[in-house]
Amino acid sequence: MKIKFILGAMLVVGAVSYSAEATDTVAQEVINEVKNIEAEYQALMQKEAERKEEFIQEKANLEAEVKELKEKQLGREELYAKLKEDSKIRWHRDEYKKLLKRFDEYYNKLEQKIADKEQQIIELTKLLEVLN
Repeated sequence: MKIKFILGAMLVVGAVSYSAEATDTVAQEVINEVKNIEAEYQALMQKEAERKEEFIQEKANLEAEVKELKEKQLGREELYAKLKEDSKIRWHRDEYKKLLKRFDEYYNKLEQKIADKEQQIIELTKLLEVLN
């Protein structure tokens, strides 16, 4: 009877010690998985920060381009009035009219470009607000 009791006790002790080892490996696996998840999260946060910085740079570039394009537009009215007047009274009216037409086309494209860039700035601003 003592032998059965001792064998039973050894069996119980062996099972408990095996269970503790299995629990330790499971705990280690869980800890490793959590560390991997945290590392992936940090990598994603880094990529997100880099992307946000790219958006900020792109917005600054677009704003500079819009400013430059608007500066090109400043003298438009005076030059347009002069060309219109010259196309009426000068000897080479046809050439002035062609030049006036090209002038109109250029400034229409310029205005469209400004509008497109301003729309991109608005979209980037909204995106940056969401990211903050």
